[in-house]
Amino acid sequence: EVYILILPAMGFVSEVIACRSRKPIFGYHSMVIALVSIAFLSWVVWGHHMFQSGMNPLLGMTFVVTTVVIAVPSAIKVFNWIGTLWRGNIHFDAPLLHAVAFVSLFIIGGLSGMFMAAAPVDIYIHDTYFIVAHLHYVLVGGSLFGIFAGIIFWYPKMFGRMMNEGLGKVHFFLSFLFYNMAFFPMHNLGVQGMMRRIYDPNQYEFLQGLQPLNTFISISVFLFALTQIIFAFNFLWSLRNGKVAGNNPWKSNTLEWTVPSPPPHGNFAEMPTVFRGPYEYSSPESDDDFLPQTTPPREGPGPSSGVPAPTPTPEGAEV
Repeated sequence: EVYILILPAMGFVSEVIACRSRKPIFGYHSMVIALVSIAFLSWVVWGHHMFQSGMNPLLGMTFVVTTVVIAVPSAIKVFNWIGTLWRGNIHFDAPLLHAVAFVSLFIIGGLSGMFMAAAPVDIYIHDTYFIVAHLHYVLVGGSLFGIFAGIIFWYPKMFGRMMNEGLGKVHFFLSFLFYNMAFFPMHNLGVQGMMRRIYDPNQYEFLQGLQPLNTFISISVFLFALTQIIFAFNFLWSLRNGKVAGNNPWKSNTLEWTVPSPPPHGNFAEMPTVFRGPYEYSSPESDDDFLPQTTPPREGPGPSSGVPAPTPTPEGAEV
């Protein structure tokens, strides 16, 4: 279920990274194949939660293999995102910051997940706080920052106004800081044997030395939760006081940005004609760094139109 829940956030992040780095998605076809592969493989990895159940070792090895294999399309998507950012005209605004945070947290969660893919290691760490850390980095942290990126990015299309950029960045930096302060130390708790679902670690003598770290984590979680008040305030305040967005404030290529913000009933006044894909950023066909799907191709020869110029005919030659 972890993989299914994170797929929408992956879609948000792919769109935001391409738009705010002003580049087509790197390896678009491989990214789509990876997305479909993750959706399919997520059906056959559930057994890694049951390595301690006494299952047949052959069945356990099957789930080890599928869990390791699902890391391959996940890694492909990470490389797609990094390749899209590489040497792009990057705009470090709030949507992109949250999208990059998603990628970084997903990498950390993916690396910690490789330990649990191996049954001999998972038997030791399965019911410890190492699992809590992994789950939050992949599912909660990854999905949450991806959702933040999507909300901020499509907010002007939904409500016709921009969210405050300054408040957005303050919210991002505090959230990213407190989130990692809260959940990264849990890896250490798990390795030292602290169990999940325990209401008072101090009842065990060998866990009493971990209490200062538990206190640090608790304070960080409360600070992370309080930081979301900034996001809620920004969301509500911007409904009436945000900068008027216009139709396409991000200079994006996809169809929703060709209609007014917010969209009228039925979205399109007439059926749009699509001339190209959605990620034609920095295209030689356009003088700008974006080229909406509904913009007709330029007519006439010339490199800027994407049509090769005809070879000139020498004087006196028959045509």
